[in-house]
Amino acid sequence: FVLLDQHTGEVKALCGGRGEKTASLTLNRASNVYRQPGSAFKVITAFAPALDACGATLGTVYYDAPYTIGTKTFRNWWNSGYGFTGYSSIRDGIIYSMNIVAVRCLMETVTPQLGVEYAENMGITSLTKDDLGAATALGGITKGVSNLEMTAAYASIANDGIYTRPVFFTRILDHNGKILIDNEPETHRVLKDSTAFLLTDAMVDVVTKGTGGSVNFGGMAIAGKTGTTSDYNDVWFAGFTPYYTATTWTGFDNNEKLAKGEERKLAQKLWRAVMSQIHAELPNEPFSVPPGIVTATVCSKSGKLPIPGLCDTQGTLKTEYFADGTVPSESCDVHYQGAICQYNGMPACELCPFKIEGVLELTPVEDVSLQSGSSVTTQITNPDGSVSSVTQPANQTNSCPHNAEFFAVPGWEAIQEQ
Repeated sequence: FVLLDQHTGEVKALCGGRGEKTASLTLNRASNVYRQPGSAFKVITAFAPALDACGATLGTVYYDAPYTIGTKTFRNWWNSGYGFTGYSSIRDGIIYSMNIVAVRCLMETVTPQLGVEYAENMGITSLTKDDLGAATALGGITKGVSNLEMTAAYASIANDGIYTRPVFFTRILDHNGKILIDNEPETHRVLKDSTAFLLTDAMVDVVTKGTGGSVNFGGMAIAGKTGTTSDYNDVWFAGFTPYYTATTWTGFDNNEKLAKGEERKLAQKLWRAVMSQIHAELPNEPFSVPPGIVTATVCSKSGKLPIPGLCDTQGTLKTEYFADGTVPSESCDVHYQGAICQYNGMPACELCPFKIEGVLELTPVEDVSLQSGSSVTTQITNPDGSVSSVTQPANQTNSCPHNAEFFAVPGWEAIQEQ
C-alpha cells in the first residue's frame, strides 16, 4: 500500500508487507517489487494518450467483438471471455474495464510507442522495448510495475495532469538549522488539465457503477481503476480523492492465484479501510472542473452528433463531457434508416429484390472484406433438396450484395426463389 499527497508528492504512508517487521532492510513490496498491473494500466497507456494527444473523446467508440492481432485473439474478462457488447465508448471501456476497447484504442488510435512514452512520462521506469505491443494496453508487460510508481502515475491524474516525483523527506538540516539538502520534488506536466478531468470523471463512474464499487465510503468523491491479471495472481486498486492518492496490491510472493470470493476483493477492501479513516475528519469536496470543459449530446453508438428523428428513437442519446474544441462535428454513421435487405439484414442496394423500409445499426466492415481477391460463398438449398453454392467478391461496403455483379453469377435465381 502507498499513500501520496498528490499536490506535494509527499509519501504519507507505505506498507511493504503484512505482519510484524522482524529485521531491517527486508523486502519492501511497495517500492521494490514489480508485479503485473493488469487493467489498471489501461488508463495510463491507452486512454490517457488517446484523449490527450490523439483527438479521441470519452464518447469515442470502438467495436467490442473478437479482435485478433497476429496469432493472439483478445477477449473480455467477463462471461469466460465470450461476451461482447458491440459499440462501446472509451468511458464504457474505463467503467467496465473492457479489454477489446483498450486494445483497439492503443492499436488503432494511440500506437504502442506513444502509449509507452506516456507511461514513462508518468513515472513508470520498468518498461522495455519488448513492451511495444498490444498486450501493454492490458498491463501485460515484461517486468511489471512497482506500487510506488503506479501511485505516482495516478497521482498525476489527480493533480490536474502534473506529475510529481514521490519524496520521503522534504529537507535535511544540520544541528544549527542550516539546510543541507532541500528535497524539493521534481514536477512536470504529463496531461492537459482537461484530460485529467475527463479521466477522473470516467473513473468516478468506476467506483459508482463499475468494477470498483467496494471502495466507496461516506459521501467522499472517489475516482479509481481496478487491475486484475488473467489468473488472479495480482489484484490492484489505484484511486484518489481530492486529497490523497493510494494504491493497493494483493497477491502472493510465489505467484499463487488468489482464491475466489473475499480474497479477490481484498485490494478494494483494504483501500477503503485505510482511506475511510484518513478522510474521517475531512470535508467532502467534489473534484474540480477546469476551464475549457463543455458538454454535448452525442449518439452513444457512434460517438458523433445524433441524427434527429433517428438516434433519439433508438434510445442512444448520451450527454458527455468534452474538452473545448473536441465536440464532434460529424453526424452518426452507425444508425441507418431506409431500404433494408431482408435476406442479409444490411442496407439494400438499388437492384436488391428483397427491400423493406426500416432502421438498422450498422456493423463495421471487417478488414478481411477489404482485402483484394477475397470472396464470400453462400450455400443454397435447392427445391429438390440438393445444396449448391454461389461465390462472389466480398462485399466491400456496408450494404447487401445484390448488385449487378450478383445477378451476373449463375445460380442467383435459386437464392431469390428460396
